[in-house]
Amino acid sequence: MPTRHPSEVPFPVPDGESTRPGAILFLSIAAGLGGSTRSLSTVLGGMRGRATRVLATPAAGKFPRLVREQGLAEEIISIPKPGARIARRLSRPLAALRIARWARTNRGRLLAIHGNGLQEVNLAVAASLVTGVPLVMWIHDYEVSPWTRRLGPLWGRILRRRPVRWVAVSSLARRLIVEAGLAHAEDVEIVPNPIDPGEFVDERRRTPRGVPVVGFLGSDARRKGLHLVPDVDRYLNDDVPFRWALFTGRGAESDQNVWRRLEALAADRVSFPGKVLNVREAYAACDIVFCPSLQESFCRVAAEAMCNGLPVVATDIEPLHELVGDGEAGLLFPPGDAEAAAVALRRLLIDPALRRTCGERGRERAANFAPARVVDRLAELYGSELGGS
Repeated sequence: MPTRHPSEVPFPVPDGESTRPGAILFLSIAAGLGGSTRSLSTVLGGMRGRATRVLATPAAGKFPRLVREQGLAEEIISIPKPGARIARRLSRPLAALRIARWARTNRGRLLAIHGNGLQEVNLAVAASLVTGVPLVMWIHDYEVSPWTRRLGPLWGRILRRRPVRWVAVSSLARRLIVEAGLAHAEDVEIVPNPIDPGEFVDERRRTPRGVPVVGFLGSDARRKGLHLVPDVDRYLNDDVPFRWALFTGRGAESDQNVWRRLEALAADRVSFPGKVLNVREAYAACDIVFCPSLQESFCRVAAEAMCNGLPVVATDIEPLHELVGDGEAGLLFPPGDAEAAAVALRRLLIDPALRRTCGERGRERAANFAPARVVDRLAELYGSELGGS
C-alpha cells in the first residue's frame, strides 16, 4: 500500500463529529502573509462549518503556520516550493499532479476548487479536468507573469467549456485576467478583499496629540513607494509640524541608499517602530496613512486605514483610486510625484476638519469590504447550497 505524504493526512475530526460537509479545495502558491493570503485566511475562517476546508500550499511559511495555529483547514496538502533543490519549471507540474491526484481521489465530496491568483490557474486546470467541479479563480495579482502570459490563452481555451467563475479584487485585476487570455471582461466579477475590523481596529479614543503623525505601513519593496518619503519630507520642509512613523523593516532586497536617506531625516521628525505584530498599535499611532505605492492589486493598508477612520494620502493608480475615491476617503497624487504628495499631505496636516471628514467617509466606503459579505458571495460561487451564512 502506498504511503501518504504526511501533509496529506486529514486533520483529526473533532469528537462527536461523525460526518463532514462537502469539501472546498483552496490553492495558494504564496506561503507568506501578504494581502492575498491574509484575505484567504479570512475566507477560510468564514467557511468554518459550511464546508470541509482543504488547503494546498507549500509546507513552510507564515501562511501555512497561521492556518495550522488557528485551525483554518481540516486538511492540508503540501505542494513543492521552488528553491535551490527544485527548479520552478519542475515544481509547478509536480504541484499540479499532487493536487489533481487528491482531487480525483476525493471528487465524490469535492464541491469546488478555489484558486487564489493567476499562478494558481496553472495548478487548477488538471484538477478541474479530472473532477468537473466548478473552479472559482479569485485574482489578486498586480501584474501578469511571463509564464501565465504564455499559458493563459491555452488555459482559456481548455477552460472555456468548464464551470469556471472568474473573480477579481479590483478593476486592474480583472483587466489582467483579460490580458492573460483567460476570460472576457464581462465574465469577471469584482469581489474585493475582506477586511475584518476585529483584526486591526482599536475603538479606544486616541491620545490627543499636538503634532500629527503620518504613518507608512508595509514592506520596503520599491513598488510600495517607501523611497518617496525623504523627497516628500524635503518638500514639506519645517513649515508644517508633523512626524513620520515608519512601520516597516528591511527586506531581503532592501535599497540601502533609501534607508540611509531615511535615517538621515531629523530624529525629531521620524520614528522607526518597525513591523508590529498587533497592527492596532500602528493605526492607533497615526493621524494620516501614507500609501505611495507604484503597483497594487487592491491595497489592504489603505482599506484598513479607512476602517479605522483615518484619512489616506495615496498614489492615483487604479486600485487606490477605486478604494479612496476622488477626495472622499483621502487625497491622491500622481505616481512618484513627491511634490504633489507633499501638497496633499500639507492639506490634511493643517486641516483637522478635513481629516475628520475624510476619515468618516472612509469608514462608510469600507463597508464594501465586510468579511461576511465577501465570504457569502464566494460561497455562492462555490455552490448555491453554500450561499448565505
